[in-house]
Amino acid sequence: MKMSNKLILGFTVSSIVGKVMEALNNKDNVTPNTTTTFNLNIDKPTVDHSSYIHHFASVIGSVSIGENVYVGPFSSLRGDEGLRIHIGNGTNVQDGVVLHGLKNYEYQGVLANHSTFKENQPYSIYIGDQVTLAPQCQVHGPARIDNKVFIGMQCLVFDSYVEENVVLEPASKVIGVKVPRNRYVTAGKVVTSQDEADQLPKITSQYQYYDFNEKMISVYKELVDGYKRDDQ
Repeated sequence: MKMSNKLILGFTVSSIVGKVMEALNNKDNVTPNTTTTFNLNIDKPTVDHSSYIHHFASVIGSVSIGENVYVGPFSSLRGDEGLRIHIGNGTNVQDGVVLHGLKNYEYQGVLANHSTFKENQPYSIYIGDQVTLAPQCQVHGPARIDNKVFIGMQCLVFDSYVEENVVLEPASKVIGVKVPRNRYVTAGKVVTSQDEADQLPKITSQYQYYDFNEKMISVYKELVDGYKRDDQ
């Protein structure tokens, strides 16, 4: 290969690599929403400086992310249809998790039946502190998840309120119910009536996943610290 061609190839590769690195540094995976008839505002996600968002994650629009949050690769947090998605402190959103909600605003007014409420404030999705969202689970608003909840792999939470210290084992689903605190849903179970939800078994120290969420929170706090350190 002629020297001139080698130089051109070298400059081209260098330019492509440079653009990729620039894109990653610019965090263009954290982006505002487009305007619509139901939302004339251009909302940009707010992310605490202590949190870590993988560059293969996507965070769009009306999303707020608290302190020491981990957002893993290929997760999608879409605050462009269901508005106001809140992620609390110390929560981890693992690989392939989807957060998305029904349209809950119309012409500046709140659609209450498509919203969840925390302290009388409307949200599409409200997720509290120290919650684990395991790989490929989906939380579809309206949905509220209180503190210290473990949502297992490939679970679904839709149109539901999950109270504090609950475990949803892998592939379980809760739809249109309130799950009382300190309960667990066994793997693969589908809960669609409040009677079923009220009869869910209680978590005791004998339960095999009794402190599972606590362990996950500890792991992901360390990962956040490590990745933030590596980025510096």
